Amino acid sequence: MKRIEIYEPAGCASGACDPMIERTLTRMEHMVQDLRERGVSVSRFNVMDDGPAFLASDLVKEALATRGLECLPLVIVEGKIESEGEYPTDLELAKWAGLPWSDLEIYAEREKRELASPMMGFEVLDADDGEDKECDCDCDGDCGSCS
Repeated sequence: MKRIEIYEPAGCASGACDPMIERTLTRMEHMVQDLRERGVSVSRFNVMDDGPAFLASDLVKEALATRGLECLPLVIVEGKIESEGEYPTDLELAKWAGLPWSDLEIYAEREKRELASPMMGFEVLDADDGEDKECDCDCDGDCGSCS
């Protein structure tokens, strides 16, 4: 299996975290644990707590020097930057980890369910009647008719 390194921003240091950020961080923690249980080497480094790890990586130092903190979170797989500026999906992490196709299908299905969830912003308010309605289009929420 491959080695994955995740270099993260300070996060919710104040203790008051945006619910979506908190949900993403919880999802990431579960996914990292899942990958570790499957034998994947996953390391997470927080800019506030793990400064030496940031300084030890030439890729991270270069990204920070050229793009600033906006490049975080930064995901490096086998010495190559795979993602920057946002957390990857579970499916992306599973692919980068080299998990078998059968496992990738599980993550893809889970991702579809999460995207269809009203928590992800696909529930809209109809201006005519004031009631909540779910978007019934097949656009994955990006067509404009759901907002």
